[in-house]
Amino acid sequence: MNKSLHLDISLEFANYALTAKADIPLRGITALEGVSGSGKTSLLRAIAGLQTNVQGTIQFGDALWLSKTTTVSPQARRIGYVFQDTRLFKHLDVAQNLAYGHKRAGAAPEVLQRVIEALDLQDLLKRRIRGLSGGEKQRIAIGRALALDPHLLLLDEPMSGLDQARKDEILPYIARAVATMGCPAIYVSHSTRETSMLADHIMRLSGGVLSGPDKCETVLHCVAKPSARSGAMMLFIGDLETAMPINAPQGAKYDVRIHGAGVLLTKENPGPSTAKMTLPATLAAMDPVQGDACRLGLAWDGGQLGLTKPRSECDALGLMPGQTIWLSIMDARAYAVTTPTAR
Repeated sequence: MNKSLHLDISLEFANYALTAKADIPLRGITALEGVSGSGKTSLLRAIAGLQTNVQGTIQFGDALWLSKTTTVSPQARRIGYVFQDTRLFKHLDVAQNLAYGHKRAGAAPEVLQRVIEALDLQDLLKRRIRGLSGGEKQRIAIGRALALDPHLLLLDEPMSGLDQARKDEILPYIARAVATMGCPAIYVSHSTRETSMLADHIMRLSGGVLSGPDKCETVLHCVAKPSARSGAMMLFIGDLETAMPINAPQGAKYDVRIHGAGVLLTKENPGPSTAKMTLPATLAAMDPVQGDACRLGLAWDGGQLGLTKPRSECDALGLMPGQTIWLSIMDARAYAVTTPTAR
């Protein structure tokens, strides 16, 4: 099977036009970034079959969804769609909301149970929607979409109405649920922090044109080990101990995702700090990117990282390829490595 979502489409509106040509991997999470009004929701609606003025081709794997002679209905595309406002049924409890789409889609019973476990919903099943917090409602909305056992999950700025604490609470749930269900997802946001903490690939909409997808290089592979200093279980990058404690058995594997804006660069070891991890790296590449910024390719034994930093910051440090620089990573989150369910 072809493992990509192929787009070659255009949309025209009264005040703007949108062109999207890309091959989106059908694995993990692909983020779609762009400022408000750039057309992110219109593109999602086109993929879902909800937008009527779409010209061109959409192909999901080997299945042709749109062409000059073919238009597959939204229902037949089997897409799970999560909206900003959740759109839960307030007259139903949580279990009934989850079961609604699951039954209509004819999904296997074990699908619903996997969704409940992945999103930690067991204790909420008998609750009414009106009594839930904003974060709980969003978890239910994501669960309802995944309970369809969809071919593709679309999330349209699902955390736009939540504060930062609730966002940080939900991000690991999204990552775990998508990995557990083995369902590819497209996640729309204008927050680079959200996308760097969640995405495997990133696309951008700017000036009505879609670019990417580009691989997201803000992931560090870590293992749980006992601290040489305290004996407590900590995350390690290779033999380097981080300042991130973890409640996990020794040897458990984690992906630590970082936000580039929360990484401080120095040319010398900064010593003890409040950073979640500090590591030396070689500046393997330094390339200009749009918006007066630099793309830094950083490498060390067994790992690599890609960061975008303002050119002024790079110039102030006198950065040049081949140098050793120190990274003090202040903003990071750990996600347990999950084995996807076979589809």
